[in-house]
Amino acid sequence: MKMLKLNILTNDPESVHYHMERANKYLPKWLAIVNDQNEESEKIKKAAFKVPSFYFYLAYGNYGLENFNQVKPNFEKAAPFAYLRGFDAELKTHNNDWTIQEELNVCLLFGDKAILQKLITITPDFKTSSMMHKACFEYDRLLLKLGTQQSFCQSEIDSALTHAQNTKDKDVQQYILPLINAINALVNGQQAQWQAAIDMAMAWHTEQCKLGDLKNMIEGFICLNALMP
Repeated sequence: MKMLKLNILTNDPESVHYHMERANKYLPKWLAIVNDQNEESEKIKKAAFKVPSFYFYLAYGNYGLENFNQVKPNFEKAAPFAYLRGFDAELKTHNNDWTIQEELNVCLLFGDKAILQKLITITPDFKTSSMMHKACFEYDRLLLKLGTQQSFCQSEIDSALTHAQNTKDKDVQQYILPLINAINALVNGQQAQWQAAIDMAMAWHTEQCKLGDLKNMIEGFICLNALMP
């Protein structure tokens, strides 16, 4: 079977198919719950977590299987539920500096005008997992403003760069810092610096797919952050 060589899962196509078959099996059940306003709030909250995950599995899995025409449609279906999971005042299930990035990227890249308008009106309250991750928090806010075409100051970028440069966290240094550099280069029209920064972020992602946390995860098939700046 033809598959892209991305991480350990692509050496085992049955694992990818398992995730996709499971998503197709359970999506109708959880969609019915999340769309039923008469359901218990805890059930709706759980459904708001499950539904985007299943659409993500279908998008990532189809990418790995090289069914590229099925990737964007599944991310577009996921976008409204990614908003619920990450940003809805009542239903959001997690919103710290690292975990919010998948939802944020999917909403910005694949959400419709209504979702983008909702994102403009929110007050970001992403939680930093520790002070050394303050750069992640600032990156998320820059990404939100960039993706919704809101204005921001160079001082906001400079602050994010400073925190990323000063942290002792290796992942922030090798991944978040290049992404902030990419935003800085984009804002200042520096094409070569932008490309170099994206290349560095992709190098980190590739390494994580081979040896790190993304090695066994279907979410490792696409680096959504690198698509945004």
